[in-house]
Amino acid sequence: MPHSMTAPCLQVHATPLTQGAFESFGTVVENQGHADLMSSSTTLPYNAISVNQGTATKYIDVTHILNHYDTHAPSRRAGKAVMNMFVCKPRELRRNLTPEVGSRGLFDIKILECHPFTTQTFIPLGLARDDPYTQYMVIVAPQLEKAPDGVGKHPGLPDVNKIKAFVANGSQAVTYGAGTWHAPMVVLGQSIVEFVVVQYANGVAEEDCQEVEIRPKPNAQEGLAVAIEGFDTARSRL
Repeated sequence: MPHSMTAPCLQVHATPLTQGAFESFGTVVENQGHADLMSSSTTLPYNAISVNQGTATKYIDVTHILNHYDTHAPSRRAGKAVMNMFVCKPRELRRNLTPEVGSRGLFDIKILECHPFTTQTFIPLGLARDDPYTQYMVIVAPQLEKAPDGVGKHPGLPDVNKIKAFVANGSQAVTYGAGTWHAPMVVLGQSIVEFVVVQYANGVAEEDCQEVEIRPKPNAQEGLAVAIEGFDTARSRL
């Protein structure tokens, strides 16, 4: 059963997903710059080499798949590499009746989860980079830390005051760092999106995945939400 915590009345504005903005939470995997790397005049990025008789470009070590079960999990039960598929429907958004600029839908954050002993990589399938009707959203939060005097306020739970939201396109995969709090996958727009998901797991439920329900403060009309520019309902784009 998930834990629960109250959150402030806070609207976070989603921004485009970039490695620089996401760096403290994990890794964005993408073709850097989307340049024509097959051209003989193109200078390859530092982490890329030409392979397959010059017909492909290989990016080296684009993300780190980490397994901390053997050393950090209380049970010390070994984790094994697993690859799953998530078939994700578009989420319903709440219409924002008083947007500051433009047209925005609101996604209410009701649950966050983390995988304390493994990274988790989501790889979208069949979603175009420039699809104007379907994208997906990445919502992340750091962990609360103990105060300098050692007395923390729920250390290890998500710090909802520092939550971030990013909109990704079909050319981007994302790796959540081990212990990074994140929302379950949020697809925006019109179409189902399939994701291949790569991680480690050991079969101990509390060690594989921890969840926290996010609730508004008592008597508050709203809680924690993300404002997304251009989307007002799950199946239509403005």
